[in-house]
Order: sequence, then structure tokens, then C-alpha cells
Amino acid sequence: MIEKIISKYKKQSFLIAYSGGLDSTVLLYQLIEISKKFYINIRAIHINHNLTSLSRKWTEHCKKICDINHIPLIIENIEIDNKKNNLEEKLRIKRYNIIYNHLFSNEILLTGHHMNDQCETLILSLKRGSGPTGLSSMSFETLLGNKKIIRPFLKKTKKELLFWAKKKQLCWIEDFSNLNIDYDRNFIRKKIIPLLEKRWPYFLNNCFRTTKICQKETRLLNYFLHEKIHDYIQYDNSLNIENFKNTTKEICTALIRHWISLKKIKMPSYKNIQCIYQQMIFSKTDASPKIILGKHEIRRYRKSLYFIKTQSNLRNTLLFWHNTKINLTLPNDLGNLIEDTNGITIPAPENNELINIRFQYEGYVLILGRNKKRKIKKIWQEKKIPPWLRNQIPLLFYNNSFISALGVFVINTNNRTKKTWTISWQNNLRFSYQNSFEFY
Repeated sequence: MIEKIISKYKKQSFLIAYSGGLDSTVLLYQLIEISKKFYINIRAIHINHNLTSLSRKWTEHCKKICDINHIPLIIENIEIDNKKNNLEEKLRIKRYNIIYNHLFSNEILLTGHHMNDQCETLILSLKRGSGPTGLSSMSFETLLGNKKIIRPFLKKTKKELLFWAKKKQLCWIEDFSNLNIDYDRNFIRKKIIPLLEKRWPYFLNNCFRTTKICQKETRLLNYFLHEKIHDYIQYDNSLNIENFKNTTKEICTALIRHWISLKKIKMPSYKNIQCIYQQMIFSKTDASPKIILGKHEIRRYRKSLYFIKTQSNLRNTLLFWHNTKINLTLPNDLGNLIEDTNGITIPAPENNELINIRFQYEGYVLILGRNKKRKIKKIWQEKKIPPWLRNQIPLLFYNNSFISALGVFVINTNNRTKKTWTISWQNNLRFSYQNSFEFY
């Protein structure tokens, strides 16, 4: 059934996602038969979702089948509250994370997804109002991180797999939770597709053809966007939107979407992309709009969009550095402060002064080299430091006296002794050649 596909990957290693159900059982036995003709390494992984009292028996079944066929089996368990919303999606994410961690660098993951699964995914995408990318559904070959997934049964129907399994007298697990139509996918599988197939016998094949067309259209669009996006992406990976107001909405949203796709996160919905376009392009010039995308956010600064990791606000954080011979670790993975000879030279503290680090200051400051005080907000703007980084920069104080924004400026302290010391900030922030901060 899939011999020609697998034969292309001679001398390869394969990890089978083995649930014990019909699809993965057929996949396992297909690989066993193929291994008699071609030299391939086979392993299997079984994820116990612990959603039913039968889960342990299913795990034992998978172990027994793999033992009989001398297939190394990895068994992992997932513990998750089955009352949570979006349970299917949460389980899928956890499952793939576990599998990814077990995949060898030279190993290909094989799954038992077939044409019926593809049709279900297409209908779910239609329900969500997805565009061509979402309607592309599953690809025959994709990447999981930097590792490969192949779905060799995508051109085969469930009926074909069932016919082969019965012919070979295979034994597999029937998961009765698949009958629960409270889950969207099960509802589509049990209620919608049988009805559509009865009316239109070639419906599955036509769904498959639609996904192939959408995949080709998406690849073509991405090719042209990839060529065009380089005109807008800047040295710090921000997106230049200076001329977006004079560009059609369709082109702007396509460029924003492609820019986000390069970040390797789950693609935002159509609605979110429209929201990013409206808020980022058309809000007031002095505004600082923010769109949250999971653990990341998109921010606008001046005439560019930035994709950054969300950081905890440190404005009320106070750290004491009692022993400067020991490195001071900063929160939010901002690195360490070290007393050495390579850092910034600043006035030294008096013996009785407490060295402390803060991340917030309001008011006017007189920085070294100036003869007039300015609001610290103006200093941040002058140094081209975007708002979301201003409370991530360690501010050095002696008691309550502001001494330096480390790596940015030093306060003019003429009333202090001439004694100095040097501090290095080993950090994830650095100045660019345009004198502005980059954050990694």
C-alpha cells in the first residue's frame, strides 16, 4: 500500500506514532512487511492520554504487539484536565512535543492520517473561517521543528485501511471516545461525512483535491511574499510599515501574515491579522499599540512592527547587590551584572551606601556630558529605546541616588569623589549600529 513511498527513504529510520487504533496498526504492519524488502529501522511511540479507565489496557496491547514483532516501543503518559476547553488541541500540542523530544535527528515520524482525516480537517477549517493556508489542511510531508513528518496514507481512505486490516486479520483497539459527538471532529466523522458521501460518493476525493489546490496556491503566494518581504524586513527583523497606509489592505495583511509566519509560531486567525493591521497601521503616531499572541506580542515603535517575547513588568522590582564580588543575576533572563575591568566606568559607591538595582524611574535627569536636565522619557526616546524595553534595563542606585542606566547613560554626579569602578552587564540586549536596542 505504501511500499513505493517508503522505498524512497532507503536506509532510513522511522518512528511510528502508534495509538493501537486501526490507522496506526495498519501503518505498523505495513512497515514490518516493507522492512523484509528494504533495510529500514523501525521504532514506535505510544502516548497514553489517560482519558479513560481503558487507557492502561490499550498501552499493554501496544506493548504486546511491539514485543511480538520486535519493535522498540516508547511509552509516555499525558496528564491533563479533560474538562478544559479545546481539549483536542491541547492534547495534540502536548503529544507532538513529547514525540519531538524522542525523535532522533536522522529519524522520520510516520503518522496514520488518511483521506478521511484530511476531509475532517478541511471541514473544521471551514468552520473556523480559514483562508487558503488553513484549507490546505495536512501535507503529505511537513516539518516538526527541524525534523520530518510523513503521512503516507493521505491518499488512502478509511475503508481501504479497514479492508487491508481485515484481510491480514489484524487486531486493533476501538476507542469508544471516538463515538462522542460532543467533540467537533467526531461530530464531523460520524454525522456529517457519511451524509455527504451518501449524497456525493466522490466527496472525499474532491475534498482531497481541494486541499491540494490550496496547498499549491499557498506555496505560490508564499514564494512571491518571500521575495517581497525582504524589502520590508529590517536589520533587527522588525517590519517597516512606513508606506503601509499607501498600500492596499490585501497586500499589507499578506505581508504581516508572512512576517509572522517566519517566527515559527502558531499562525494567528484571520480576525487577529485584521486587528493587527487596523491597530498597528492606523492608530495615532504617538500611540504604542500592542497585540498579544500567546507568549509573544507585536508592538509598534516609530514606523516599524516588532515581534517580541512577553516579559514580566519589573517596574516594582528592587534588587540589592551586597557583595559585588559575586555576580548579580537579573530577572526575566536579562543576564548578570559583573564587576570587572571591561565594563562601563561609573562613580564608585561610598562604604556605607547600599548598591541596588531598579527598573523604573520618573522625572528629570542630568546625564554625563550634558549641561541641562531632561525628562528620562526624552532620554529613552533619544536613545531609540522602545517603550517595552525601558523597564527591562537595570538602573543602578546607591541608596536612593540614581547613578546609571547600565549600558545606556551615566548620571552627572559632580559632588561625588573621583573614585570609580567598572560594571559589565552580560545581557540579551545590545546596541545596534543605529544606536538603538535590539532584544533577543
